[in-house]
Amino acid sequence: MELRLSCGDSVAIEIRRRKGARHLRLRLGHQNQVVASVPWRCSDREVLQFVEKQRHWLDAQLAKVPQTRSIAAWLAEFPQVSASGDRFHVRVERTERLRADYTFENGGADLVFRLPDPSDGGSLMRVVRCFAKDALPCRVAYQARRLGLKIPVVSVRDQSSRWGSCSSRGSLSLNWRLILLRPELQDYVVLHELAHLTEMNHSKRFWALLDQYDPQRVAHEAALDEVSATIMRVGRG
Repeated sequence: MELRLSCGDSVAIEIRRRKGARHLRLRLGHQNQVVASVPWRCSDREVLQFVEKQRHWLDAQLAKVPQTRSIAAWLAEFPQVSASGDRFHVRVERTERLRADYTFENGGADLVFRLPDPSDGGSLMRVVRCFAKDALPCRVAYQARRLGLKIPVVSVRDQSSRWGSCSSRGSLSLNWRLILLRPELQDYVVLHELAHLTEMNHSKRFWALLDQYDPQRVAHEAALDEVSATIMRVGRG
């Protein structure tokens, strides 16, 4: 289902039916799609009518949000990733190998993604996520050891809107896009989830603990809020 915008472009409409919901609500997803949360028995026709009534609001919101970007386009403009508390310069090069991989060069300062076909965006995405799956659990382990915590199980995924989460069993799930953040913001997210190993909610005790883990957490939260909308749209183009 799509909506034709005033500019002539089309935007996808994603319908999410909720049991117990009484009202229709709209928001923009991180793929710049219209997300309509509606009552369970709401028809597609009713959704379209509601969306049409909100056309001017949607036009205004879509004009303000960042565009979705492929990982290739992002790295071409911002050729850096974070890991191990450091920032690495990124290059994408052709390789004669059959599979894409990555290596470090220039004394470890450069991270090189090597692809059989550098124009293959899908292969680049896979090797970037492979790097994230290697790098992020290592950073979690480092921070856990520093804080005297048990090292949790870590999975790295492609979450739609969250930077990370902590399960009731004490395992962490992190968004691969964390490697695109500055090191101190990446660490803030890691420390936030590690604090949940002790405090599973966002109580005063949780924030007090996180303040101990990250004395700059207020500044880091503000900085993360500024870049989240942009970076969450990377890899969706």
